[in-house]
Amino acid sequence: MARPRRPIASVINASLTALALVGLFVVQAYFVGGAVGLLPATHAEMPAFAAADVPDGPIMVDYCSEAVAARDPGNPSGRTSTSVELDDAWFAGDSRRYHHGIATNCAVLSAVCNAESHFYSGSGDRIPYAEQALSALGFSQVRTDSYELRSAVLDQLAALVSGSHDVAAYTFANRRLDTARHGDAAAGDAAAGGSSLGGPEAGSAAETLVFVGIRGSYGAEWVSNFNLPDAASPDADHRGFKTTEQEVAQALEHYLDEIGADPARTRILITGHSRGGAIANLLAADLVDRADGPQALAAADTVYAYTFAAPCPTKSAERGDSAYAGIFNIVNPSDLVPQLPLPAWGYGRYGTTVELPGYASTRFASSLALMQQAYQANTGLLDSYSPDALERLDSFDAQAAQSLPTVESLLNPFGIFTAVRELLEVDLGLAFTSHCPDTYIAWMQAVDARALTFTQRA
Repeated sequence: MARPRRPIASVINASLTALALVGLFVVQAYFVGGAVGLLPATHAEMPAFAAADVPDGPIMVDYCSEAVAARDPGNPSGRTSTSVELDDAWFAGDSRRYHHGIATNCAVLSAVCNAESHFYSGSGDRIPYAEQALSALGFSQVRTDSYELRSAVLDQLAALVSGSHDVAAYTFANRRLDTARHGDAAAGDAAAGGSSLGGPEAGSAAETLVFVGIRGSYGAEWVSNFNLPDAASPDADHRGFKTTEQEVAQALEHYLDEIGADPARTRILITGHSRGGAIANLLAADLVDRADGPQALAAADTVYAYTFAAPCPTKSAERGDSAYAGIFNIVNPSDLVPQLPLPAWGYGRYGTTVELPGYASTRFASSLALMQQAYQANTGLLDSYSPDALERLDSFDAQAAQSLPTVESLLNPFGIFTAVRELLEVDLGLAFTSHCPDTYIAWMQAVDARALTFTQRA
């Protein structure tokens, strides 16, 4: 008796399922093999950059603008440029005092570190943005190895399959600081930059400045942004961000050991935008916590941390402690990302919140035109800011807290509906513009510290 034929649809479905399983196995094997060094990771050959002498003044550096990429079909990577500077004198004093020059240039360097992914992704312009910029600023031993298995499309698919998305790519570099030569200039720069330098470290011998730049959300790492702590752990850090920070901290330890850094003579500059800012926030707090113990990598007053657009990464009740006051988190009040997870749910950032001029600020009207000029100079585009639509963005967290009072509110259909409704009531295009690194860079270049609002929250 002849066996009944299987419907062709069943055969096709079975074949596709088998191919999918094989594909998933191959992807995971590739990722694991590459991670442990059994398989070579394919990427463009990294050119060698010799560190230049520290430039006497600002230089131009390239980065990738999301706004340019979205609006210029002829420039898919969004390649653009702006000026950057890191003067030795700026690092001659206590890191717990805000310095607008350091902050402004960290806004640019965080965008440069995001752009490094274009080099490793296997497509695009293949420009090593971080190596290029940091070498021109006098840094050496630039390390971007973490981008290698975390930038191409296959890398991101592998991370999803293997569940290893609580990661980030990061850049390390170092240069010698001649604080003795520049110590006398510190006070003058402090007055111009709206900060205070000097102090017991001014005029000291050469030290090492270590740069840490952490990439923002990329590919499968978006999943990690929603990896919140357990409800049973009221003081816990965000799990996705904390898991990533622990890897970065361990890698930083190895890097400092590799370059022979002495914790007593080391200053660490940490920055990142968006997800990278949240991880940078936790890393800076970690370095401050260990500063007085045997695991110290640097003194607490030599950890310079400037984050941008960082979401709230912790529920720690200690986050407003004065020990973290020198972690400066620059946020745009019209940016939704720093308002999430909602403060009403107990979330916040370690250190000091530094607000750019918001819609309700007395400085907003006089500063907006200057910001738009800087934005156009950097990107060649007109900024799409619409003051009439900003009020809703500025008050998003307060409005959302009324509709979603707890994180558990999102666990039911009505909560999800409410969350979608809240998002639909804002101008999403303007929300994108408010969050982009270009907007933060332009604001920082257009204003000084007197236009900012500083809040150390408990």
